[in-house]
Amino acid sequence: MRIVAAFAAALLGIGAVTAASLRSLSARRDSSRWIVHSQDVRLSIARVSTLATDADSAQRSYLLDGREEYLESFRRAEEDLAKEVERLAALTRDNPRQQERIPELRSLLQARAQALRDAIERRQAGEPAVPETGEATRLTQRGRVLLAGMEDEETALLSRRLERLARADRLSVAVTAGGAVLLLVLVGAAAFAVRGHLRRREEQARERARLVEYQQRLIAIAGHDLRNPLTAVLVSAQMLLQRREELKPAHANAVSRILRSAARIDALAGLLIDFTYARLGKGIPARASAMDARAIVERAIEELRETNPGREIRLESAAANLSGSWDPDRVSQLVSNLVSNALQYGAPEGPVTVSLSRDAAGALDIRVHNLGPPLAAGLLQHLFEPHRRGDGAESANPRGLGLGLFIVREIARAHGGSVELRSEAEGTTFFVLLPDAGSPASGALAAGSMKVASSLPAA
Repeated sequence: MRIVAAFAAALLGIGAVTAASLRSLSARRDSSRWIVHSQDVRLSIARVSTLATDADSAQRSYLLDGREEYLESFRRAEEDLAKEVERLAALTRDNPRQQERIPELRSLLQARAQALRDAIERRQAGEPAVPETGEATRLTQRGRVLLAGMEDEETALLSRRLERLARADRLSVAVTAGGAVLLLVLVGAAAFAVRGHLRRREEQARERARLVEYQQRLIAIAGHDLRNPLTAVLVSAQMLLQRREELKPAHANAVSRILRSAARIDALAGLLIDFTYARLGKGIPARASAMDARAIVERAIEELRETNPGREIRLESAAANLSGSWDPDRVSQLVSNLVSNALQYGAPEGPVTVSLSRDAAGALDIRVHNLGPPLAAGLLQHLFEPHRRGDGAESANPRGLGLGLFIVREIARAHGGSVELRSEAEGTTFFVLLPDAGSPASGALAAGSMKVASSLPAA
């Protein structure tokens, strides 16, 4: 009976957590959509103001110069302005206060356009050029005041919508934490209910509890530390790319790089789940495909340079051809982990050097070197184990889990390769060999081999 009650309580708890999670996700989606909508309205208001200014400038230039190209620019700006006002009217259909301003805005812009055209006609009739007319200036000022009011209205809406998104994020965190606590309570209750029948499997139960702990830590990191800020990055970048035609090419490329980096963060969240598979003995999956190793490594290093502007990261390669068959995402992760480790534990004033080449069997040879004192002999034998961190790691990066080098080892094993560490007075170097899956000699390296060496003198 207690087992049935525990089972029913588990179902109710899971149902409640699921419902709360769905509600949180729905609120976040709605908030994100309305944030993008507010930004669209603000961009449209800014475009109306810009087009009106362009029309004014073109009209004044024509009055002073009389060149037809200015007259054509004026007509084109007025046409675009009329279209943008209609677009603004369509975007603000959900807002009665903004809709009340649209007829007045149309009327002001039409009267202003007529005043500008009257001045043009007088110029065409041979009358003296008058750059400004009192009526046009007055109407322009009224239009700017009206647009400023619309901008203030939309800015206030955007602030409230951003606050709703923040509340939804906090709710998501609370649901995740509460769900984890609830599941722990339910697991404890179920264990208490059946402990008399599972004494023979006590060790297995402890192992499952450890696995649950690992999974909970990974889910907490992926759900809180990655997904919440990632949502803001993706929403902002996608919003900017929706206006790609209004961005300079360099700015559009920068936003595209932001999106690619955000996608990379999402891939890292998947890697945390891969850690659980590795701990279960299944290994990290790797899918080999044709790639240019130098290009992949250069991209990974460039991301690290952007996030570590004060550090020098060098890439050295004398090989004419580094094309082969490896998993590009895993190779990028491996290099990123090794370089990040070198930046954290190496001498701050010294460079980090990444060397690429092929060995005699055609395997990809990756070497990462940093200056600094040699590692302690007792640490070398355990450095590739999870949660084993170097001296000072807790103060330098208190939120790290010590998984970087463990992931490096598992990626090398997934490629049938090896990783070797050498630490001496001249610095620390990691040597990684990854056989080319498309090369007949790829079987020369034993799968999953891992060596650790040190030239430190014995204590």
